[in-house]
Amino acid sequence: MPARKDRKTSKQAKEKSESLVVSRRAFLGVTAAAGVAIAAGHAIKRPSIASALAPQEPTEGVVTEKWVVTSCLNCPTRCATKVRVVNGRAVRIAENQLSKVSEGKLCPRSHVGLQVLYDPDRAKSPLKRTNPQKGKDVDPGWVPVSWDEALGEINRRLQGLRDRDEAHKLAVFCGLNSISNDDLIRRFAGAYGTPNIVTDDSLGNEAEKSGQWMADGNYVHSAYDLERTNYILSFGASVVESQKPLARNLRMWGKIRRERPNRAKVVVIDPRYSVTAAKADLWIPIKPGTDGALALAMANVIISEELYDANFVNNWTSGFDQYKELVLSQYAPERMAEITGVSADVIRRIAAEFAQTKPAIAWRGRGATCWPDGSYASFAIFCLNALVGSIDVPGGVIYQEYPSYREMPAIAEDRIAKAGKAKPSLGSNREGRVPVAGVSANQVADSILKGNPYPVEVAIGYNSNFNMLAPGSGRWDEAMAKLPFYVHVAPSITEMATFADIVLPACTFLEEWGYDHCPPGSGFAEMKIKQPAVERLYDSLSIADIIFGLAKRLGGAVAQSFDGTGDDAEGFVRYRTGTVMPWDEFRGQGVWVGAKYEFYKYDRVFKTPSKKFEFYSANMEAVLRSSDSTSCLPHYKEAKFLGDEKTYPLMLSTYAPLLDIENGNQNYPWAQEIYMVLHGQGWSNFVEMNSETAHGLGIKDGDMVWVESSFGKVKGKARVFQGIHPGVVAIANGQGHWACGRWAKGMGINPNSILGVDYDRLSGQSTFFNTRVKVYKA
Repeated sequence: MPARKDRKTSKQAKEKSESLVVSRRAFLGVTAAAGVAIAAGHAIKRPSIASALAPQEPTEGVVTEKWVVTSCLNCPTRCATKVRVVNGRAVRIAENQLSKVSEGKLCPRSHVGLQVLYDPDRAKSPLKRTNPQKGKDVDPGWVPVSWDEALGEINRRLQGLRDRDEAHKLAVFCGLNSISNDDLIRRFAGAYGTPNIVTDDSLGNEAEKSGQWMADGNYVHSAYDLERTNYILSFGASVVESQKPLARNLRMWGKIRRERPNRAKVVVIDPRYSVTAAKADLWIPIKPGTDGALALAMANVIISEELYDANFVNNWTSGFDQYKELVLSQYAPERMAEITGVSADVIRRIAAEFAQTKPAIAWRGRGATCWPDGSYASFAIFCLNALVGSIDVPGGVIYQEYPSYREMPAIAEDRIAKAGKAKPSLGSNREGRVPVAGVSANQVADSILKGNPYPVEVAIGYNSNFNMLAPGSGRWDEAMAKLPFYVHVAPSITEMATFADIVLPACTFLEEWGYDHCPPGSGFAEMKIKQPAVERLYDSLSIADIIFGLAKRLGGAVAQSFDGTGDDAEGFVRYRTGTVMPWDEFRGQGVWVGAKYEFYKYDRVFKTPSKKFEFYSANMEAVLRSSDSTSCLPHYKEAKFLGDEKTYPLMLSTYAPLLDIENGNQNYPWAQEIYMVLHGQGWSNFVEMNSETAHGLGIKDGDMVWVESSFGKVKGKARVFQGIHPGVVAIANGQGHWACGRWAKGMGINPNSILGVDYDRLSGQSTFFNTRVKVYKA
């Protein structure tokens, strides 16, 4: 029976257009059959997990029990939670029903918080390196030291830079931190005098933001009123797998697909059959890197057939005539069909549906924007929302509001700080000058390796792990080995930590104070508390207390910049949130929810020179000091691929699965056990290939294969199925660790290690999808 289903589905697919468009019903047979086959044909590698949680001391019963309200930090959604604590030990994480962002629901990542807390491989005390050599396979020779000795050594290094007027030679690396810790990290960097704050956001999110900035002047992640929409066009966005804010997306997805009479329609445009595609009405496996072309072809249809929202376009946009001329003259569906692999008929159909099924949203994700011209793909897709009037309306694009935290006093800049921040930042060689909030991470690796524009002498990383997350991740191994002095601040010993001279064991989010809010998605503001659910484990400190301690040791203007903001982590949270909610109420409820979101704020949301939505970007014209229409209008440019097509005929696509814990670590058995949700397996990842492509290479499901690019190769297990574009190979991120702990090390492969290094030319964001590969049996 499975074989007949496979043949039937294959026949149906061939009868479709060359676009390979697959409906939900047509594909379910294939995935069901494949699920049975993979369950029968593969053994899952399951290490012993008896000690997944630290052993409990025997008790005769419950002596104390309480619930502590706090919030999660296993992804940027930062859901409000409650922790059940029995006899001083956290035993359960549950939802906080007062939260409105996800209506009191949690995603699977939240529950893994217990294993983050009780990870037996956590750093248990400050560590100092004794081996001067650094490298991927080099033993650091760490020895435990006191906090006083560790902070004293860091202070000597930091003070030495300032004594030489070289504060700019400090780099600060940021992974996923609480909002309160991010605020403190940025304040410390500003007071110290370095412009070099490097965030992991710069690896994969800047092009999305710069595309929106060209259109409406807001350099932010886009937010969508998912709850009220009737039509979703998802361009490379894994809405229910990894797209922020995940818990809200999952909850709203249930509402729009199951809980209302007018079920929203979902069309997923992605070379890979993702979890979102599996839950959609239509999956369109587009040719990689052509999302911008498809968006412009849809605009051609909407404008030529006069399906656009004339009232919004005429009253609240500028540059429409230039945009109209461009899309009608250059982006006909028939021409774009040859480029995208999506037939002209399908383009016309989904364009008409999108324009006529209001409210509708065009959602752009990393699959569409992590390309050399990702900013323009983002711009092109975002313009579709304006065409159909879906800007700041119920069910459309919305503009996130945030809590009004107490303003901090001005930083007490001294001469050294002013001189340091005046220096050019690392990785500042972007072609454009869009307002990127920080420094491009991968270009920092370039700067460290090349010594340009100046050498970094000291770096401090807070929950960062660029050695796993960045394309061409081996370059970060080389860069970190070259750094004279590196301090790693995190609960775990990750790959990046192995290059540290000092490791400072930070608390987990269940042991520290903080405040948080969600990434864009809800519209209305919501503030969540972080407070210790249990006593601090081991000899650890919170990031906030580490920063206060370093500032105090440095003294002078750096210390003065923290005067009046609280003397420690708890005091800082109390100080900043006191204007929003009384402290006792905040501690007891854990959540503050702002006023209901207000729509149609056109006179306030547009930050462009025209104070309107701009199809022709005056922001870009001002940046370039030129009226070059090509650069000021959304447009498609054929992607530049890394690797010769004849030698490397396939394109490598990476993605984040649902259980990819976004703290740079994966040492959590609960997450590992169900890691590959779509394929029903865990403890690894796969080399996902199209059935016809694999057959042509003599590869069968379950075979061990090499995936090779011009930058390296990795060996993994083939997963052969219909759910991927024939010219694409997909590998999930999050595995392939060579450090991190017993349940992460050696599991699966890291596709980032064989990616080439390239950038979006406007934002400086790294690209992830333009590396060519070949696949062959191992």
